[in-house]
Amino acid sequence: MKKWQIIAQKSQKLIAENQFLLYLGIFFVALFVYLWIQSSPSFLDPDSFYHLKMAELISQRGPILNFPWQQFTVLKDYYVDQHFLYHVIAIPFIKILGDLAGFKFFTVLLATLFILLTYAFFKSEKVKLAEIFALVLLFAPAFMFRISLGKATAFSLILLFSGIYLIFKRRYRLLFLVAFLYVWSYGGFPLLLIAALLYLLSEAIYQTFLNKTFEPKLAGTIKTSRIKKYIFTFLKNLLQRINFKIILVVLGGLIAGFVFNFYFPKNLSFYWQQLVQIGIINYHGIVNVGGEWYPYKIPNLMTDCGVAMILGILSLILFFIFIKKQKTPSIFFGLATLLFFGLTLKSQRYVEYFIPFLVYFIAFNSQVIFDSISVKNFWLELKKDSPRFCIIITIIVICLLAIFPVIMGRDAYVTRQSFKGGISFYRFKGICQYLKTNAPAKAIIMHTDWDNFPELFYYDDQNYYIVGLDPTFMYNYDANKYKLFADITMAKKSDQLYQAIKENFQAQYFVVNSDRLQLAKNLQKDGNFIKVYEDNDGSVYKLK
Repeated sequence: MKKWQIIAQKSQKLIAENQFLLYLGIFFVALFVYLWIQSSPSFLDPDSFYHLKMAELISQRGPILNFPWQQFTVLKDYYVDQHFLYHVIAIPFIKILGDLAGFKFFTVLLATLFILLTYAFFKSEKVKLAEIFALVLLFAPAFMFRISLGKATAFSLILLFSGIYLIFKRRYRLLFLVAFLYVWSYGGFPLLLIAALLYLLSEAIYQTFLNKTFEPKLAGTIKTSRIKKYIFTFLKNLLQRINFKIILVVLGGLIAGFVFNFYFPKNLSFYWQQLVQIGIINYHGIVNVGGEWYPYKIPNLMTDCGVAMILGILSLILFFIFIKKQKTPSIFFGLATLLFFGLTLKSQRYVEYFIPFLVYFIAFNSQVIFDSISVKNFWLELKKDSPRFCIIITIIVICLLAIFPVIMGRDAYVTRQSFKGGISFYRFKGICQYLKTNAPAKAIIMHTDWDNFPELFYYDDQNYYIVGLDPTFMYNYDANKYKLFADITMAKKSDQLYQAIKENFQAQYFVVNSDRLQLAKNLQKDGNFIKVYEDNDGSVYKLK
């Protein structure tokens, strides 16, 4: 036996005996990367201020059942804290470590736990090179960015993929519990039901086309009867393979979480707008929604997925080469990847689901390949028949092994730089301190943008605001008022501002961002707005 083979065998034995160290290694690598990304006193998404404030309010007052802080949105009438459990779990972190450090560490820990869950999922399914695939997911640029935002992204992924694992293992009681908790934690809870349906569809595809020799001889004249036979067989298998217990358990857990809820039945109206009007229909052509709801351009998506996209394309090719060897898991993750690829092209925010499903597809498809062929024997045969080709492949592999870490490191650095250029944690603090001291309680504050609300709300919850979280909530409340608000704040309307704001919004103060120079000129020109405070973040105008 050659020396390198002896070393390889000893290494495999050592790794097998120290699985705990591998789990620990994955945990600390992910923890270090995410801590490094979060090492600046800023948030990249204004929603982080909202989530932090909600955790603080719940710790002081219990569940927040009403939301008077947005006077001109539908949330004033039927607010639902769709992230309730996420906010509750954040409380100990901000209590012990403080608001900024605590919430950032909470975000880092959830992201790290999802990477660890991914690794554990792969190991439980005996996926080879599980460590490599976990790192590919960890360093995918767009995923690294999205999961590092101070939002419930990682918490949602933990619940969703825990539910998928339980579907695989037919752990019905725990699956019911995860479905129930998902509703209390994140508005995207229908994803678990979609995952269950995709899994059953994948089983039907496997049983119809792959669980036996499937060679439809359609060359030449296509026989309609043969096609009908396959369609009939597929539908028959689909009906036979529908595990109604899985569907009932998931659906039962979701319904239970929906009904046994602080916000029932208000959540019916809320989720209609959140899931259908914002999540599916999306009014980005009518209202100025957040950037995450706009389409993802394919060239940008290819770049932002990093190494995962390169491996994904290769894996897709190999999927069809080894099509007859595929199993339900690889089919399932392939279908899920296709679904979220389409959704990501529609709205950028779905990339946080597309990339994990893509990496899972790569991992499970690679397992099919490893089970189908002996890599060692294949290499020895290739080396014997085409030694020059082997040299070329070896050079390519070495180059890739050298390049991939460089790409991953660069992507992590770029992501960290993005966070360093984010929203300062102290933005609007001075403005809000002035308002808290000088404005009467429950005064209505006009503000420049809908996405300024989270920061204003975080620093000053004794006053009320116009709109926030998503402009669709204001558009659905009163489309005319939304248009007026947009025209005023974007400086498109410059006449009779005082009258328009007083009559329509009853505002007593107007917070203007420092970069809205034309809006500030319009207010000064009107003559009924008195500047009472100014700092680097903006100005406060009092209405006469």
